[in-house]
Amino acid sequence: MYKNELEIDVFRCLRALLKKWKFIALIMVLFFVGGFAYTIVPGEDMYTAYATVYAASDTSYAEATNAVTAMNAYLDVAKSYKVSQRAALILGRGDIEAEDLMRYVTVSSSSKSTSSTSTVSNFLTASATIITFRAYNQDPELAMAMADAMAQSYTIEMESILKTDSVKMLDNAFTYSLSYNAKRQAWKFRLEAVLAGLVIACLIIVACEIFDRKVRTVRDATIRNNLPIIGIIPDYKD
Repeated sequence: MYKNELEIDVFRCLRALLKKWKFIALIMVLFFVGGFAYTIVPGEDMYTAYATVYAASDTSYAEATNAVTAMNAYLDVAKSYKVSQRAALILGRGDIEAEDLMRYVTVSSSSKSTSSTSTVSNFLTASATIITFRAYNQDPELAMAMADAMAQSYTIEMESILKTDSVKMLDNAFTYSLSYNAKRQAWKFRLEAVLAGLVIACLIIVACEIFDRKVRTVRDATIRNNLPIIGIIPDYKD
């Protein structure tokens, strides 16, 4: 008994794809309609604003360096509930609470290390260390206000910890940028849906061709040339 092994005919699969282009187009249209329906309400654009604080001292480089060390050591303080709660009070809005600020504000530091071996490197590290508060919101003006409030609240908290005013505001949130374009993302999702439909339709057609056991050629009839040929009936066309 001969076993009809699985064999992939690339050219036959390509011909099948070309022959069934209407099926592929139909699946792509269906996926586009589904993607369009899913994103018919694209949502709101998101805006980003940021404010920065830095370490500086009017008395000595050592004090500024100590402030930098404290800023990195207490970096988690910048996103603490206490700082966020004070920032909410600074905002003075009933619809913004500490949890909202903790959710929509991120904090990053420009300095990864605060260790140094000389007074000059200490000063350069202190001068270069900046903590950035980035606020995200649908309202660009509110995003700017949130970034400023968090930065101001952080400087107040660091002053309470260090007993000095070495941590100061560097830049207020004077502008904002569009960080999430809802319409663009919606169209990106729709195009991805169309591409997914194309891939799935092609996979279905290729799989059907691969597992199709219909006899089309002499090679198929002889199970990959494993059986002898007794005779061939020619195909006459009128």
